[in-house]
Amino acid sequence: MRTDPTARETLLQALIAKAQGKESGRQARSSRAHTRRTQPVTYQVRVDLDGAKPPIWQRLLLSSELMLNELHVVLQQAMGWDDTHLHEFLTGKNRMDPFATHYLMQYMLDDGAEGVLEDQVRLDELLTGPKDRLFYWYDFGDDWEHTLVVEKVLPRLGDEPPAICTGGARACPPEDCGGIWGYHELLAGKTIFEDGEFEFDPTYFSVEETNEGLRDLFGQAHDDPWMPDPVVDDDDRHLDAAASAVRWLLNRVGEHGIRLTAAGYLPPKVVTAAMDELGWRAMWIGSCTREDTTAPILELRETAQQLKLLRKYRGQLLLTKTGAALSDDPEALRRHLAQPLPPTPLLWTWTNDRRSNRAVCCRFRSPRPRPLSGVPGASPYRRLPGITPKN
Repeated sequence: MRTDPTARETLLQALIAKAQGKESGRQARSSRAHTRRTQPVTYQVRVDLDGAKPPIWQRLLLSSELMLNELHVVLQQAMGWDDTHLHEFLTGKNRMDPFATHYLMQYMLDDGAEGVLEDQVRLDELLTGPKDRLFYWYDFGDDWEHTLVVEKVLPRLGDEPPAICTGGARACPPEDCGGIWGYHELLAGKTIFEDGEFEFDPTYFSVEETNEGLRDLFGQAHDDPWMPDPVVDDDDRHLDAAASAVRWLLNRVGEHGIRLTAAGYLPPKVVTAAMDELGWRAMWIGSCTREDTTAPILELRETAQQLKLLRKYRGQLLLTKTGAALSDDPEALRRHLAQPLPPTPLLWTWTNDRRSNRAVCCRFRSPRPRPLSGVPGASPYRRLPGITPKN
């Protein structure tokens, strides 16, 4: 039996239309599976990097009110990507599902891709309860595919951050290493990853550092570091010295950051440079090469972190948004330092008063710290109990 060519062409067109989510007399499936919740909730979500062995994953608490473009930034920060490639979200059986809905960047839509603008879709329009899934595809060359699965739906108290990390394992692969297969070859020692100062440790993961990055992401330190303006005594030379030292460290960290030692300290060359360029070496006993035995530099770095000017992330010391904004504005930095501090590590500042040739502790209106006892060589103004360097 011969098939009529016209009928065959009609059937082929129908199959193509069906694969594109269009059938005769029916619109394509809605871009949103659900209406937005009237009361926000928190989704406990597990994020897995597909195909990674051993597994690379994180557990996140996400506000149901996050827009997809905001969720993208959260995933980039939490997983450790650099956000240097295109991305998209998908709902469906998998990324190859012909009926999947694609949620795209504006750039991709402008370039002719078919999908829904991610900025217009809220998380609770796609996820409702346990076992619901959302796919996230980053870097269309290396193809880093992520699967987000809802584990729990929790009540929201109203004052939680939009995103919190509660657990996870292993570091995300280096950017541009060749995708999941290139990553596995890297782990097997078949390839060598070279990136200047970057040293890749696949086993590294820190909930604390991930949350520091998320807090900075949502501006929970200071969105506007120039207000309010506290009253500052212009004759306070200790505050001036402190501002000068902090600014030196912020500029040294710069936009590229500083790779820390395996124990989480500043590298010896930075410690030595700080002591020399700040004029503190003559007032300190020791080689001035190790941060853990050079109290002024240890307190300088820890105080900058407590002030949300610096943060640790994946073994690097980085500027926060506030730190980057204040690094080039000495007066704004001075006002920022004059604000009351919590009872956390305090900064040692040093005067160049050669008559007294002594160190002074700049307290910035903060309670005096408790001295550590029984620790050989410990500074009396080191970190408070419960605050220890990461090893």
